[in-house]
Amino acid sequence: MKLTKDNYFQDEHYMSTSKWKKFNQCEELGLIPFETPSDDQLIGSYVDAWVGGSLDKFKEEHPEIISTRGATKGQLKAGFKKADEIIEYMKHNPTIMQFLQDEKQVVMTGEIEGVPTKIMIDNYSKGIAIVDLKIMRTITDRAGQYIDFISQWGYQYQGAIYQEIVYQNTGERLPFFIVAVTKETPINSVIVEIPQEILDTSLETVKSTIARYYDIWKGKEQANGCGICPTCISKRVDTPLISMYDLMSI
Repeated sequence: MKLTKDNYFQDEHYMSTSKWKKFNQCEELGLIPFETPSDDQLIGSYVDAWVGGSLDKFKEEHPEIISTRGATKGQLKAGFKKADEIIEYMKHNPTIMQFLQDEKQVVMTGEIEGVPTKIMIDNYSKGIAIVDLKIMRTITDRAGQYIDFISQWGYQYQGAIYQEIVYQNTGERLPFFIVAVTKETPINSVIVEIPQEILDTSLETVKSTIARYYDIWKGKEQANGCGICPTCISKRVDTPLISMYDLMSI
């Protein structure tokens, strides 16, 4: 079966960035099927659909974004009205629109350490750049200083995987950019290029783990839980005995 943007999320053969990131957080977590997306996640998908020119289709496929009761019955829920505000913000932001002007939702496949791997690029500028759009709660702390949301959400690994698969398909190792736009009032935004040395280091991490994660996913290896995430806690049968030093290291 040829992988396309229409069947991309139904595929269970290729390793994806999101699947790898779940395994890298906790091997037990990687085995949990993806849940129905929350409204926060759907807001990002709503804006992605607009960027990709498929917003009408998205609305048809997600009737849950429409209010069904009260004075707002038949209207977009509040979060998705905010998504419309974000879209208007982006429309009038020339730099963002420049970064999102080329091929949308481009699907490519390849292999990393023998593992079949897939990507879907938000915006692919052939020969120029790989661009991913993120709709986020915030990109700053309470003092207004930028936070390292790239490391916090593991986007450097996404960039490394995307760059490698594009390279395998085109022979070009392109720069990777994150376009981050917030749900705040006022809306904030920033465009971040992830340095090549960080992408290189991140790719080595991916290469050192992806084969094991794929084997765990396919039932060939046993998962080792981290012991502290909600998935692992839910599987505990007893209470751990630890030192105060363990608390200090968390």
